[in-house]
Amino acid sequence: MIIKFISPNGLSIDSPDIDEMKANMIDNFPNYWQQGNGATSMDCIINGKVINSLLALSSAKHGIYLKYLAMNGRKILDECLSLEDSSKMDTHVECSDEWYASEGLFLPPEKAWIAINEFLNNGSKSKEVSWINSKDMPENSNW
Repeated sequence: MIIKFISPNGLSIDSPDIDEMKANMIDNFPNYWQQGNGATSMDCIINGKVINSLLALSSAKHGIYLKYLAMNGRKILDECLSLEDSSKMDTHVECSDEWYASEGLFLPPEKAWIAINEFLNNGSKSKEVSWINSKDMPENSNW
């Protein structure tokens, strides 16, 4: 298993150092996220095939929003979004270069780290944070 990590400034790292990732993404929040496009992506690759992806976008004020994709190569089989507060789904905030998402999807950085750490170690979706399937998003929400 290889985790391919793409930083906000576009730097690609295979199987990154977990402690270094936490120092950058969480301990240096929000400064780390203000470089480049303000988003990261992580792909879990087994036998040359992407099986899962995790996208992370930040807002200095609201935290980190995660999008987990179960994949078959580049085909998306399932899409889940981090969920912190379902009462704030109709308020949209900018989290990357002109990318707007519902405020209720943003996790506090330390809570987001739980899911990011799980993905970096196992390539899987954390059961320690709440998720909502994109098919179940309210009509007035955005992701």
